[in-house]
Amino acid sequence: MPTEGMSSDVVRGPRLHGWGSRMSLLSLLSLVASGCYEQAFVPGDEAGDRITITNDEFELEQRVEYSERVIPIDPALTPSSTIPASASVRSGPALAPSSIDLTLIAEASSPVINGQTVQAVAVEQITGTRAIVSYSTAGIAGIGAMDLFQISGQGTPTLRSSASFIEADVIAVALDNLYAYAAQASTDETRPAAAVLERFIVEGNKMTLDGLVEAQLGSFVATSAVSTGSVVYVTSGNTGSVYALNPSDLTVLAEYALDGARWVTLDEVNGWVVVLQGEPGRIAVFEEGNFSGGSLNLLAAWSVPGVDAAEAKSTVEVHGSKAFVAAGPDGLQVICLDNGQVVGSVARPDPSELSLDPSVVVTNAVTVDDDLLFISNGEAGVYVAAVETPFDQTACTDTQAISVLGRLRFDDLQSANHVTFRGDQLWVAAGRGGIKIVDVDLRR
Repeated sequence: MPTEGMSSDVVRGPRLHGWGSRMSLLSLLSLVASGCYEQAFVPGDEAGDRITITNDEFELEQRVEYSERVIPIDPALTPSSTIPASASVRSGPALAPSSIDLTLIAEASSPVINGQTVQAVAVEQITGTRAIVSYSTAGIAGIGAMDLFQISGQGTPTLRSSASFIEADVIAVALDNLYAYAAQASTDETRPAAAVLERFIVEGNKMTLDGLVEAQLGSFVATSAVSTGSVVYVTSGNTGSVYALNPSDLTVLAEYALDGARWVTLDEVNGWVVVLQGEPGRIAVFEEGNFSGGSLNLLAAWSVPGVDAAEAKSTVEVHGSKAFVAAGPDGLQVICLDNGQVVGSVARPDPSELSLDPSVVVTNAVTVDDDLLFISNGEAGVYVAAVETPFDQTACTDTQAISVLGRLRFDDLQSANHVTFRGDQLWVAAGRGGIKIVDVDLRR
């Protein structure tokens, strides 16, 4: 019989899905240990003055619930797509709600640190292999966390390692083949500034305090980070910069002053580093890997509608030379990076129709893959939208006629703070609701 508050299709521990059972990694390690193969070193639990790492898989599994629950797309109360008046309108999308199957396959509850439940605020996926989630607290509590998940070949996520922080909120996270990165807002008054990036070595998909290094940045908060494997790019807030760091020791390779820098992303096709700034909204485009004279090489800078709420989160992704900007009250804005023109947009949901305060309905993140978008709108939840032709197959200046299909309906989603869609999985950072992992099945 399910416990109170749990539906009957939710179970703890590994789940059955697809071909056969998906064995938990804990059981797999036991089998390997009983055989004749030598097991590589895997870190155990560790504790420092500020950071505690939990690597015990039995303890970590208690935070994860696996299920096979269908997530409906509610077509009601959807925002509208706005087409620039000067642009030619393309035909409608090839997708419809009936051709997309969404299945909630796992949920991980937020960590509890010193009796306080932290909020999931950001997530990054490496397609089909790993994901990392950051947690922070509202106000100035200065408590945060970071979870590292492994994704099996069948798509099952397993929580492998968790780091808890005191005197720091973890605002954003990044991963590469060797390291995990925590972009933080520190409350340690002995530091010269609050913006800090820390780098953790990852051994056997588990974090360790051995070899921990940090970069002290300017401004009040490290707002985002992304790694190419050979360079880590990180942004810091209102009076900060975009930095290029050496991942081996986080020494500064280059710095470019950017006020209000909120998010950094990579355009691997064009070799660009793209930074979103706020108050007012702007995009700065840099050449990746060019650090002549200790600076980044600025290629272009464009204005963006919105992104003008103070100390608010906003993200950007790039596909087909187009920047998809979460612009706060101005919804989603699609910007051609060749000329700075708006080539498409989606309005934020109407707070009054949802009986919500306008302050909690903001477009704070967007994720794009192929011809599909997922847009997180705070307490209004996650919306799904589509176009007829994949974004990477249209010209930068082409109008993006985006059709909103509806809203994903989670039973207990408190606030959609961030989304990432890679391969066939959608990960939602859902505030106090933790992290939600959804299989996306498209029927063409």
